[in-house]
Amino acid sequence: MSVAVGVVLVVLCGAFVAAPFFRRDGAVLDEETAAPSRWERQKFEAYAAIKEAEFDHETAKLSDADFAALREKYAALAVEAMAALDAARTARQRPGKHAAAINFCPNCGHKTPAQAKFCPGCGRGLGNA
Repeated sequence: MSVAVGVVLVVLCGAFVAAPFFRRDGAVLDEETAAPSRWERQKFEAYAAIKEAEFDHETAKLSDADFAALREKYAALAVEAMAALDAARTARQRPGKHAAAINFCPNCGHKTPAQAKFCPGCGRGLGNA
């Protein structure tokens, strides 16, 4: 009898654990909903990478040159994500208007928002370019 109860418990626990894999959720993310979460994730990951690089630099695991390169790279990713989030927010607030255009820096080729005055990649002024 106790073996039967044990088997029933194991089967019930297995069904409970496996149930989410077989459930179909009706919520399907469309392009408009998925894009902000992608940019939010990119911004969060860039911030986390910068914090980790700062910690590694403070504990002498990274040289000054390596830290500067990593910080520049992840800062550019964070700026790109913030610009895309702002563009999406602006497009949602003003229906019928398109999101801000993305341009490229003539010096380094990095993506820059249309309203940017300086390149987030190299720091060159975009008004002079």
